[in-house]
Amino acid sequence: MRTYRFLLSGTWIGWFLVVCAAAALAVYLGGWQMDRNDHLVGENSAITENYHAEPLTGPEAVRQFADLDERLVWHPVRLTGQYRPEDQVLVRNRPQDGRVGYEVLVPFRTQDGALVVLDRGWVPTGSAADGMPDEVPAPPAGTVTVTARLQPGEPSVDRGAPEGQIASIELPLLAEQLDQPVGTEAYGEVFAEDPAPANAPAPAPEPETDSGPHLSYSLQWYAFALLFFVAYGWAARQQVRNEEWDRQYAAETERRLARFYDEHGTYVGEGDEELVLRELEMADDMPPHLKSIMRPKPQRRRNRPTWEDEEDALLDALERQER
Repeated sequence: MRTYRFLLSGTWIGWFLVVCAAAALAVYLGGWQMDRNDHLVGENSAITENYHAEPLTGPEAVRQFADLDERLVWHPVRLTGQYRPEDQVLVRNRPQDGRVGYEVLVPFRTQDGALVVLDRGWVPTGSAADGMPDEVPAPPAGTVTVTARLQPGEPSVDRGAPEGQIASIELPLLAEQLDQPVGTEAYGEVFAEDPAPANAPAPAPEPETDSGPHLSYSLQWYAFALLFFVAYGWAARQQVRNEEWDRQYAAETERRLARFYDEHGTYVGEGDEELVLRELEMADDMPPHLKSIMRPKPQRRRNRPTWEDEEDALLDALERQER
C-alpha cells in the first residue's frame, strides 16, 4: 500500500472530492430521468386503460364536459341526442398522416338538454387556392347515438382565423360564439355514430404511448457515475506506473554512468567525455512520454524455462562433468 500513499496528498484528495461530486450529480440526473420515465409509463398505462374502457353513459358522461376528471382523459362516453350542423366550426392547421387539414367541430344537444362540443374527425385541405376542404361530410340528421373520447379543451393561441373557423379548440370562445351554455372543460373525439353516415371525417388516430429515451438516459447517467471512479482508479494506477518507470529510468541511468566512471568518479570510458555528458543531459531533459523510450521494459515472468534456458543449463551441466 505504500505505493498508493500519494492518494493522501492534498491534490489527490481534491480530485477524489471532485469525482464524488460528479458521481453524485450523475446519480441525481439518473434518478431524475428515471422519475420522468416512471411518470410517462404511468401516464401511458392510464391512457391505454381509458382508451379501451367501457363508455360512460347518462348524466355521468354529460357531467365530464362541464367538470372533467383529469383521470378520465381518453375515456369513452356514449351520448344520445341531435347534432346542430348550423353551428359547425372548422379548426384550421391540423396535420394528420403527413397532410394538413381541419378538425370538424359540431355542437351536440343531448336528450337531457345539455349542449356539448364534439369533434367528428379530420378532413384534408382541398385543391382550391383558398385551402378550404373540398367536402365536409354532414353529421347524421335526427336522433343519433354518439361514442366519443373525452379530451380537455385547448389554450388560446395568438392566431386569427376566417369566419367559420377557429385556430384552437378553445371551448370558452366557442361558448361565446354559440351564445348558449355549453360544457367548457372537455370535448369529445367521435369514433362511432349510430346510425352511421355514409361518409364521415377521418377519426383521430390512437395516441402513441412511447415512453421516450428516459430509461436509457437514466442508465447512462448511472454508468457515468461509475466511470468517474473507474477513471480515478485508472489515473492512480498510471501514477504508480509512472513512478515505477522513473525508478527504472534512474537505475538505467546509473548503470550507464557505471560504464563510463569508476567508484572515484574518474572518467574511464572511451571517446569524448563531454559527448557522454551531453547525451545523459539530453535524456534527463526528455519529456515524460519520451523518457519511456529510454526506460527498460519490464521483464515478463515465465512460469516455465524457455528452450534457451534449458540449453544453457545442459551446457553448464556438461561443463561441470568435464571438470
